[in-house]
Amino acid sequence: MAVGTEVSSAQAIADNVQVHKFGGSSLADAFCYRRVARIVTEYAGASDLVVVSAAGDTTNRILAIIDAHEQQSEAAEVLLNQLEKYQQGLIVELLGSKDHPIFELSRTDFARWRRWLAGEEEITNRPELLAYGELWSARLLASLLQKQGMRSDWIDARTFLTADDAPEPIIQVEKSRAALLERIAPHTGTRFIVTGFICADPDGNSLILGRNGSDYSATLVGSLLDSKQTTIWKDVAGVYSADPRKVERVVSLPSLDWQEAEELARLGSPVLHPRTFQPVNRERMVIAVRSSLKVENQQTRIGQYEQTDPRGKVLTSLAEVVLFRVDLADKKLVEAFEELDLTPLLSWNEVEAKHAYYAYHQNHLDFMEQWLEKIDISDHVTQMHGYSMIALVGNRIQETDQYPVLKQQLAEQNVRRVSFSPNSSSVIAILEQKLDNRLLNRLHSLLFNYRRSLGILVVGRGNIGSAWLQLYQQLRDRINEVMDVQIIGICNSTRMWFDYNGLELSEWEDGFDRLARPYVLSEFIGELPNAPYDELAMLDLTDSLEVAQLYPSFFANGLHIISANKRAGASEDAQYREIRTIQREYKREWYYNTTVGAGLPLNYALNDLRNSGDEIRSISGIFSGTMSWLFENFHSEVKFSDLVREAKVRGYSEPDPREDLSCQDIIRKLLILAREIGLKLDWQDIEVESLLPDQLRDIPLEEFMQRLPELDAHMHAMYADAQQTQKVPRLMASFTVLKDDTIEAKVGIEYIPEGDMLANLIPGENIFVIYTDWYSEMPLVISGPGAGKQVTAGGVQSDLNQLLSRLSAENRD
Repeated sequence: MAVGTEVSSAQAIADNVQVHKFGGSSLADAFCYRRVARIVTEYAGASDLVVVSAAGDTTNRILAIIDAHEQQSEAAEVLLNQLEKYQQGLIVELLGSKDHPIFELSRTDFARWRRWLAGEEEITNRPELLAYGELWSARLLASLLQKQGMRSDWIDARTFLTADDAPEPIIQVEKSRAALLERIAPHTGTRFIVTGFICADPDGNSLILGRNGSDYSATLVGSLLDSKQTTIWKDVAGVYSADPRKVERVVSLPSLDWQEAEELARLGSPVLHPRTFQPVNRERMVIAVRSSLKVENQQTRIGQYEQTDPRGKVLTSLAEVVLFRVDLADKKLVEAFEELDLTPLLSWNEVEAKHAYYAYHQNHLDFMEQWLEKIDISDHVTQMHGYSMIALVGNRIQETDQYPVLKQQLAEQNVRRVSFSPNSSSVIAILEQKLDNRLLNRLHSLLFNYRRSLGILVVGRGNIGSAWLQLYQQLRDRINEVMDVQIIGICNSTRMWFDYNGLELSEWEDGFDRLARPYVLSEFIGELPNAPYDELAMLDLTDSLEVAQLYPSFFANGLHIISANKRAGASEDAQYREIRTIQREYKREWYYNTTVGAGLPLNYALNDLRNSGDEIRSISGIFSGTMSWLFENFHSEVKFSDLVREAKVRGYSEPDPREDLSCQDIIRKLLILAREIGLKLDWQDIEVESLLPDQLRDIPLEEFMQRLPELDAHMHAMYADAQQTQKVPRLMASFTVLKDDTIEAKVGIEYIPEGDMLANLIPGENIFVIYTDWYSEMPLVISGPGAGKQVTAGGVQSDLNQLLSRLSAENRD
């Protein structure tokens, strides 16, 4: 291959190939393997490389076998049999047969292990045995992808990654790069699965890359390719503002710069090991940390970012810290500590006491003791235990308003030392006390000015959904004065645009078109409790029965519901009672004021009357904005069918106007109102006079629209009949609680005197005439627009305001 071609090929790989890494917990069982295969299919490019660790606890099992063999224990054979059963069980479950070629490779591998146990084959190089874990993972994942129809192959990293043997192997970069490019360049469109953790010396002997070696392998492979991104898939969704195992209500961080990430790693954060950053081209590569368990969750991107404001991002801590005290007069010993490769968490001099102090993580104690024995000065050093560490990490930490808060809070603790890191990317406190999680929670709340958060899933992106999203953007600043609110998902019936970090709404329609993916709502609901928000809400802006039937699942998975969909509130009595039972059991809120009267505060008024001691006796009126518009515009010179067509075009009617003409929509509203005031009413209890002839009821919508003129003769006859007594027809709905507590409910045409208020509404206006114990002689009348996407969107927003007020009040309590 010509030099120019080689350069061109390498550049193409650098620009187009990314690296993904999956750890052992991501490959613990067959279910995990299938999940990783799905992630690779959906989130990795066709030519991307995937670096894998040994499956589950395979490495620990191998170490246990090695230790048992060295102790000449019979347990070694038992442990080997268990490992073989585990590994070959994965093959059979994922690939479906013992006849697959890699099952035969597995038999060959374990036969070699048995020869080694029996002393028939000598393997003195421990890394060669440890390497099998990654080898088995790579072969199996590549075979699973092949079975699923993808072009995939596996690579043993020892065939290209060459290093000189050392406590931390020293990579021969140019030789390794050339070998890797030679292996993958001819195979564009193939996903290669690469073993992590292992490499080889120039003679082909196996070497291991040490603790977190697979993460290091991933960034190392990425650097050899000069890739733009390496994604580390873990069981956590990136980096949080504190350890979620210790601190409540942590927030995930969308980004960290290299300096912040390295400082976190240096201070013992478990997310990434310091070596992971060593090979990275910081001007080019980004490291993304994502969750393989919940792919949709927030991710943290680590790269070279411009920081405009100084800000502390992470409160990190260590429960056990060891201090090493050295006499300042022993200059040779002080110098040895200063030159030690292992950087202390913090070091300082106490000149008056003539001592130098070096603070290290408890995990480094064995290393330190061995080093001190090696240089034969351990008796000149005093170990001091019982210390802990708290640190705030972020750019230019001294300039933040968080630092004085931290300093004030730490003044109340037993603090041995507080100091800044040399590059001012952290402030570190060494405490003379055990770590108290209550202290961490208080500090986190104060430092990050914690405010409760609400994530919203918007189901339905039609007229109402679009109008509400526009309104939300206008009111966003005001809304976020109450709580931190993020729109995390927008769905239609088949596709969903979702991001736990919140969606960018400025051009949301374009974002939906580009980024929405197919989904099944019933399967997705169970994922939602993992969202990093204190509260979650679903806005049902559909007219979907399928969505309404899922309300119990939404409540059971912790979501509040704001609904413009009438179908749940007007469902059959048994289903309605189930919804209410689950809602109460899980203590969720359900707001649905827009289901009756669009933006009118009808439900709020009824609840206020009842909570004040009044009793509702009857409600009647014109409940449908659509039917109000139709009848207010209907007269002898107009065809009713033409009005129906116009109402559909204007968006006043339901998508299928038969929902209005058959009175189904009005019946739902009547049921919702009756149930709102505690009445037990079901569909069969309502007397209904439909405007829809039987012959038009079950035909396709397109045919129905063509046959609309079949309504005209009956409607004109009705109008003429009413006019004989100076009245006009109106579609009315009502229910009345009779003296014996029975309920009389009906929907149908009534003739109203031409001068009556019910006959002189603004087209589209709803009117509700309410008689109560207090309003018995003169009714309470609520009227206003009953249809239209803007007023309905405003009603949805009013419900959201009510929810935010309720949640904020609970937080204050």
